[in-house]
Amino acid sequence: MIRQVLLGLLVISLFCLIGNTSAQASPISNATIHEVFAVNLELTINYGNSTQQVYSSLSGNTVFDILNQTSTVTFTQFAYGKFVTSINDVENNANGNGYYWQYWVNDELAPVAADNHVLSDSDRVLWKYCAPEDTPTATPTLGPELWLGAGVIGTVGIIVVIAASVIYLKMR
Repeated sequence: MIRQVLLGLLVISLFCLIGNTSAQASPISNATIHEVFAVNLELTINYGNSTQQVYSSLSGNTVFDILNQTSTVTFTQFAYGKFVTSINDVENNANGNGYYWQYWVNDELAPVAADNHVLSDSDRVLWKYCAPEDTPTATPTLGPELWLGAGVIGTVGIIVVIAASVIYLKMR
């Protein structure tokens, strides 16, 4: 009876692991993203010193696209996307001030690089130059990587339980 229960738990955890792996294996390609334009977008650039610029009626695919349309932008390319290092010659951590460019879409701090955040019609984007501790707290998203990790941890835990049960049964 114990073996059947343990085997059942192992099978369930493996299905969870396999199911979450397939979710990660089908990302949207860049070709698909760049075929769709969002319209009626608004972009605000807040320089952290009571100066801000507001642009409306923009269209584009990503947060980076509309920023690049309206401003002079420098960035560093990483595997996860473009990290904005300056907007209109205002650089991250200028003179050690601890301020960095961060962005929000519809009042939510974005969880991805600006060139990977696809916009929808009427989205409002805010780029703000500020200290990270002064920013609103963003709720982390539970992406496929987190669920995959949880599945792996669960599977290993079940294997340990099964091994311990087998050892216990043999010792009896």
